[in-house]
Amino acid sequence: MKPLHSNILLTDEHINYRENALWIRIENYAIDDANAVIPFSKKIAQTENWTDDFTRDAIQEYKRFVYLCCIAKNGASPSVVVDKVWHMHLLYTTEYWKKFCPNILQRELHHFPNVGGIIDYKKHHDWYLETLTLYIQVFKQNPPAKFWRIPPALTPFLYPDKIYATKQALSASGSKTAPAAYYLTIVIPFIVTWLLFGELPLSDLSVFQYFVLFTPLLFIIRKLVAMNEERHLKPVIRNLPLYNRYQLAYLSGGYNNAFLLLTNDLVENNWIKIRDTKKEFSKKYFSLITDQTSAFEDQNFIQPEVLFQSMDHLYNKSKFSLPQLASALSEYLHPISTVQTAPPEKDAILYPVWLAFSAMIIYCFPAEEVNLISGFLYGIFFFLCLISIVSWQTPDSDHTIMGRALKKQMGVLNDIRTLHQQAIILNRFNGVSDIPLFQKTANFFSAGDGCGAARPSCGCGC
Repeated sequence: MKPLHSNILLTDEHINYRENALWIRIENYAIDDANAVIPFSKKIAQTENWTDDFTRDAIQEYKRFVYLCCIAKNGASPSVVVDKVWHMHLLYTTEYWKKFCPNILQRELHHFPNVGGIIDYKKHHDWYLETLTLYIQVFKQNPPAKFWRIPPALTPFLYPDKIYATKQALSASGSKTAPAAYYLTIVIPFIVTWLLFGELPLSDLSVFQYFVLFTPLLFIIRKLVAMNEERHLKPVIRNLPLYNRYQLAYLSGGYNNAFLLLTNDLVENNWIKIRDTKKEFSKKYFSLITDQTSAFEDQNFIQPEVLFQSMDHLYNKSKFSLPQLASALSEYLHPISTVQTAPPEKDAILYPVWLAFSAMIIYCFPAEEVNLISGFLYGIFFFLCLISIVSWQTPDSDHTIMGRALKKQMGVLNDIRTLHQQAIILNRFNGVSDIPLFQKTANFFSAGDGCGAARPSCGCGC
């Protein structure tokens, strides 16, 4: 059952977890303080905008994760939801380090953020897969898809009688076979053409029959292409209401966009100020001054205490550049903004469908003499074909797809406080030139080699 790379050796004591003293302590541990004005579960539900039922189940998954951490030699890797519960628990420092670790776990359990990069990403991916296989072995069930991202590589290890519960997440998170029902729609234009004309002479179609048959086919196949591009992002799109604003900014524009949003929030909440001096801007140097009044009481930020501690990493708080600020906030921002998605892959069925479609376009081309009207229609049709082929060969980026999804689900932005925050999330850093912060710092937030602003062009210091 274990993957080849797994080196986890489970004992009967580990597998029979319900009789394990460690699990009994973890299971009976009350994470909420009965005397607290705002207990833990209420705090994280408010912070993450979770329902009470979702919060209760997320805490249960966190307990299971902690158990896996303790029985596995190299620990375990959390899901996004579980990591949020863990981060919140760590903020209750006295409870976590003085009670939970020594009394419940009877050991220290530290949180180590990712270093980043390709090597670290692969290591994390393998570690996460190993965690899920361990989860299945110990708890005798598949990880709930709403709390754990289910990678396609886990499919051989899932319980066959329980695969249905995670089937939707699996198919959306990387299954490369498009829904068979949608492929069947390809035959509809053939049926409609046959019903309209009483025949379907593919080798001798009229101009009208040609367009009635192939125009719908073109749009159907283009839809298949769009579905293929988005399939690996379906779990993320489905869970958009669960993500915080920095994760939404990351999904629509990458980590740079999340940092732009955080920097904008720091400015709007008077934690930092930009020193607007022409001399410094001409050198592409952005100097800021901190003003962190009532930082620990500030509810406008996620984990403001951790954010305040991250700002302490600045060498000179009265004058620092944006790269220095980015370095200081990296450890804080990465865990609360980064969202992992499955890698995109081309649909194996789609390519032969395109070839067959292209061959039929040529084979069924009407032998009638081309006149002005039919020539105009042919021009439009083949122009649409060209656009479809180019779009298939140059697929949209994940951020572009997520940007479209966010605009379709504007309800997820209901809790976003300001229009500037919404603009950064929806339009990314290359479309927010009216935001004062971006007008002064567009160079730093460039996505490419040139200036990152559509306006004010290179007047911002390129």
